[in-house]
Amino acid sequence: MAIFHMSFQNISAGKMRSAVASASYRSGEKLFSDKEGKTYSYARDVKPEAFILTPKNAPDWAKDRQKLWNEVEDKDRKENSRYAKEFNVALPIELSTEEQKELLTAYVQENFVNAGMVADVAIHRDNTDNPHAHVMLTNRPFNPDGTWGLKAKTQYILDENGNKTFTKSGFPRQKKVWLVDWDKKEKITEWRHNWAASVNQALEQKNIPDRISEKSFIEEGIDDTPMQHEGINSKRHERKEFNQQVKNYRKAKASYKNNQEKVINRGHLDSLSKHLSFNEKRVVKELSHELKTYISLENLDDKRRMLFNWKNSTLIKHAVGEDVTKQLLTINQQESSLKKADELLNKVVDRTTKKLYPELDFEQTTAAERRELIKETNSEQTIFKGSELNERLMNIRDDLLVRQLLTFTKRPYVGWKILMQQEKEVKIELKYTLMIHDDSLESLEHVDQGLLEKYSPTEQQKITRAVKDLRTIMAVKQVIQTQYQEVLRRAFPNGNFNELPMIKQEQAYTAVMYYDPVLKPCQAEAIEQWQANPPQVFSPQEHQQGLAYLSGQLSLDQLENHHLQRVLKHDGTKQLFFGECKADPTIKNSQIEKIQKQLKGQQAKDDQYRKVNIGHYQPLNYKPVSPSYYLKTAFSNAIMTALYARDEDYERQKQARGLKETEWEMTKKQRQHQTRNRHEDGGMYL
Repeated sequence: MAIFHMSFQNISAGKMRSAVASASYRSGEKLFSDKEGKTYSYARDVKPEAFILTPKNAPDWAKDRQKLWNEVEDKDRKENSRYAKEFNVALPIELSTEEQKELLTAYVQENFVNAGMVADVAIHRDNTDNPHAHVMLTNRPFNPDGTWGLKAKTQYILDENGNKTFTKSGFPRQKKVWLVDWDKKEKITEWRHNWAASVNQALEQKNIPDRISEKSFIEEGIDDTPMQHEGINSKRHERKEFNQQVKNYRKAKASYKNNQEKVINRGHLDSLSKHLSFNEKRVVKELSHELKTYISLENLDDKRRMLFNWKNSTLIKHAVGEDVTKQLLTINQQESSLKKADELLNKVVDRTTKKLYPELDFEQTTAAERRELIKETNSEQTIFKGSELNERLMNIRDDLLVRQLLTFTKRPYVGWKILMQQEKEVKIELKYTLMIHDDSLESLEHVDQGLLEKYSPTEQQKITRAVKDLRTIMAVKQVIQTQYQEVLRRAFPNGNFNELPMIKQEQAYTAVMYYDPVLKPCQAEAIEQWQANPPQVFSPQEHQQGLAYLSGQLSLDQLENHHLQRVLKHDGTKQLFFGECKADPTIKNSQIEKIQKQLKGQQAKDDQYRKVNIGHYQPLNYKPVSPSYYLKTAFSNAIMTALYARDEDYERQKQARGLKETEWEMTKKQRQHQTRNRHEDGGMYL
């Protein structure tokens, strides 16, 4: 299972350590130390996967490992200088090697490189059960001109009048002011939290239930004994023995807890049965057996999420040709049982709600909201009244909307379209409520207590609910925009993406993901070359392998090219792959058309399933298109202007092209004028 391990340390001259030697050991690369005049080389059975990430101000030589760390040692010559900060992090074994690398690269880029550090990354896979990475980070920032910057500066201590203060010896008082916050304890806490969040997001996207946390057991309120990191030092055997004792203790404790939960659940089931008729009790017993879980609000919610994820992953397996007939049959049976159980519990919830909350207007609440209200009532053993009840309902609605919308970020553009539809409906409903008192949406920008006093409590509740919904929609839209812009900013660091509509961002995003797999900055000249002559990204052999996967003859893991795997997962890049295959003379068009027809049928089934389960869902169909036509559409003049908005070279080239075109037009008109004059003078008309 996934574990959290992240430890930080300093590589410093004061501890007689060498930055060059450390980099050589971690990367497995032979490096020469200018300071010591010797070569470091460390042999490994499995060669580490090493690479360097640099910030935008860094010079080109920073990507040379030997040059980088020799420069660091040359710049920091004090006997106690700290050359680098290093962290060691465990990678989740639930992810593939490529997914581990993508996760780590994105994390390092966002948290360290974007802040100004150079990151020397080395992934070690000597032990398949313990994939981990060593990341060495520079302590100095770079100046805009590519030279080393300062870590700190000295500042005089002034009195209240702005004058220098002095010691008893007559020397000016000074203090050290750090120019970067990379050594603060709060920063390390932030980095550890961000790693846990990144891993958990990756696990959630793959429907893996495991989660990790940077917090200690005490901070999480867990009554358990933590295990120790074994490492490779002399105490490793003692720690292994200790960890085995912890495992045995946890196993016994888990067994006891499981038995206790069974007793509690039986008691919960008995209390629930009191609200059911004799016939309903019989049905509940049968459904509990079919669903393999006790019938409760919490358990059915968990079961619904599990079935949704299971069905999605099963449909994907079906799309690649696996036989999943038995699994789909089981899922359909459990969905039917779950529906019956939901209907029964909704009856119980409605009876309980009417009894505990007689003042509640059923027409103003949904079944899902009433279920959550009863869950909170049972959990806190409290009946909410007055303003507290209204506040609870508002929070429940907000939480339900966030939970629903965040699921859309797995398919960003589809999610964007759904959000736009939801936003439209919320605004229409809000508009009609405001029109009762001749107000408009613009009035809400200056809301005060006086404006809302003229509305009834029900109308005020509607307005507050709509405003919260709009704020949540706006927040989730920002999440989706960030997904696109994280990729686009790496390809176009000088772009102005706010001027690009989402459909244009989707087009540029798709092209970059296909033609720029390492996500390096794209020059305008390179894109013009793409448009004139689209490069062939994959070989004829990879074309055949990709088509074999799409037709169900190969699994994704059997494709050796990781970029090909990524391309075939995304509908947009998949169409570019088809376009490239059509230009391959070794492949028949009939073979491609057959596979496209098969995928279209499966997509129709998937869309139908999502229409039932996701409100406002609209299918997004990517049309087959040739790479040359797609590139011309994705990078039109208007889009290029936005992508290179702050690129001075591009602007100069654009102006030069404009002047050249203007000169050509003027020359053309002059020639036409001369030709007309000759014709009017009786000369030959050319």
